[in-house]
Order: sequence, then C-alpha cells, then structure tokens
Amino acid sequence: MKRLTRVSSLALMLTLGFAAMTASAAMVIKMGFGDLVGNADKIFRGTVMTSEPGTVAMGGSEFPTVVYTVRVDDALKGDFGAGKAGAVIELTMLGNLKSETASGSVQRLASLDINPILEVGGEYVLFTTAPSAAGLSTTVGLGQGLFSIFNNADGRDLATNGLNNHGMFDGPVSYEVLSAAIKAEMD
Repeated sequence: MKRLTRVSSLALMLTLGFAAMTASAAMVIKMGFGDLVGNADKIFRGTVMTSEPGTVAMGGSEFPTVVYTVRVDDALKGDFGAGKAGAVIELTMLGNLKSETASGSVQRLASLDINPILEVGGEYVLFTTAPSAAGLSTTVGLGQGLFSIFNNADGRDLATNGLNNHGMFDGPVSYEVLSAAIKAEMD
C-alpha cells in the first residue's frame, strides 16, 4: 500500500511538473515600460515597406521566417547607421506568411506564430531585440514592444500595443507622449 501511495505521489508530481513546464513555455512575462526600453537594442518609428517569406537554418533544421523591410521614420534608440531617419532596415522574425491548415483541433507546433505580424504600409513603433547569431530579431515582450500607429477622429497619431498599453498608459496615447516617455526612460 505504501508503495502504491509513493508511485501515485511520484506520478502526480511528474504530471504537475510537466504541466508547469508546458504552461511557462506558452506564457509571456508582462513587462513594464522601463523593461521594454532597457531590453531593446533598437527603438524606432517605422513604416513596413515589404514582407517576404524566408527560412533560417538552426540546429540542423530549417524554420520559416518573415523578412520585413522597414523604413525608419524616427530613430529613438540604437545604431541605424549614417543618417538615422530615412534609413531602411531588415527585420527577420520566425513566422509564416501563409496560414497552415490544422488537422481537426490539433495545430502543429511548427505552425504556431509567436511573433507579431506587421502589415505592409503599417506604421509602428518597434522595440526590437538585437539579432541572434542566426539573424533573428523580434519585438521585446512580443506584442508588448510593438505599438501600432493609427489616426483618431481628429487626425492625431495615436499608439497602442498588443495589450492596449495596459500597465503603461491609460489606453492609446499620442505618438508625442510615447516618444517623450521613451526618451525620459533613456535619461
């Protein structure tokens, strides 16, 4: 009886341990504004000019990527080369431009896109990581470090991230407020 209890306890602990590992792999840590600024290699306002499919080889496998060409409209942090504003950079992110079909309710892990999707012609403020050894970048905190720029009814540029600025601002903010907050955080 004691052996059965020990085996049951061990099985329960292993199950809970694996469940915790699975849950943590799918979670994103909510970051404060200072964390976004501090962890970003580059911060800039940009307009997406193109998005093209690509691949990257890592660990003996090939992974789908999306290569974005982005015009830098306002460089706030990082090295953009000579001229800064007006520079054009490439961002390579894991992802797939075409949606893959799922088999019933099962979706293959390789088809899960964790990186935000940037729309061609879209204006954004991006907090990007330094490229990895494989050349991959992403936005800091995934959707937290990607602010979409849009016009309100008065024609003002507003910015909001994937969490509607939760914990940073009270909803969408003007680009001027966002830019000033970034600069203040870097001082």
